[in-house]
Amino acid sequence: MRTETRQEYQERIEAAIKFVLSRLDNPPSPVEIADHAGFSRFHFGRVFSMAVGEPLAEFVRRLRLERAAWQLENSDVSITEIAFEAGYESVEGFGRAFRDLFHVAPSDFRQQPARHEIQSSCEVHWCPQGRRSIPNLVISGECSMEARIEKIDDMTIVALRHIGPYYLIGEKFQKLAQWAMRHGVPITKAIGVWHDNPDEKPVHELRSDACLVVADGFSLPETDGLDLRVDKIQGGSYAVGTHKGSYEGLGDAWARFCGQALPKLGRQTGDAPPFELYLNDCMSVPVEELLTDLYVSLRD
Repeated sequence: MRTETRQEYQERIEAAIKFVLSRLDNPPSPVEIADHAGFSRFHFGRVFSMAVGEPLAEFVRRLRLERAAWQLENSDVSITEIAFEAGYESVEGFGRAFRDLFHVAPSDFRQQPARHEIQSSCEVHWCPQGRRSIPNLVISGECSMEARIEKIDDMTIVALRHIGPYYLIGEKFQKLAQWAMRHGVPITKAIGVWHDNPDEKPVHELRSDACLVVADGFSLPETDGLDLRVDKIQGGSYAVGTHKGSYEGLGDAWARFCGQALPKLGRQTGDAPPFELYLNDCMSVPVEELLTDLYVSLRD
């Protein structure tokens, strides 16, 4: 990663961390943090997790519990009030979460306090004087996936919407392929489009599209009861990375791509939804030979 790119990337991650620390009583949403630090709203969750070493929600949870531990040791504030300040609606829920991290009940910690900082790879902890050290961020190093820039034209697609966990979209692809074969629609390229950030929406509300690329001017024949639509994938500049192997590894591939490979390009991401282009047929190619291109739009 070029020095100037690495420095800018680190500064934006640090801005996100500082923003979170300043708002622990009323944590900002992922969208607010992404906007504040200048990251794409869609990719921020993956980028943050990769750089900091823990998901945003866990990062906030840990900091609030570290603060709670300090309060137990250094104040007379009741455990009930501390629990509410840490974001828990009940003392019981707070107690379970506290024991998960500190391996002791809050009342016992108050009687025999210990270190209130929980081990973390990023070395960011809560303390009453504010952050005391520079975060240890994963912003460089080995990454098995490289990012390249491609300019693509608009693509006309037939899309079938899927609502729910992204990994269950395979059923929609099967229905789409069967429909295409019945109506003589050529299957030249298959694409998966992802519309929602899993860090911002419940899993059962996530929207994605199983798509086939068709010729410009394509008109739908009979839909056979499927909720099909003709749509466009926006052309322009995209960062592209290639994943080789099982589709089950795509979640990790996206994390590595957005968190390590993408920042090396030194470009700001755009607002078009990311998508996957499946380069070979999962029905005829061994799992370990499957190739998938990951596309992230870039600002020109």
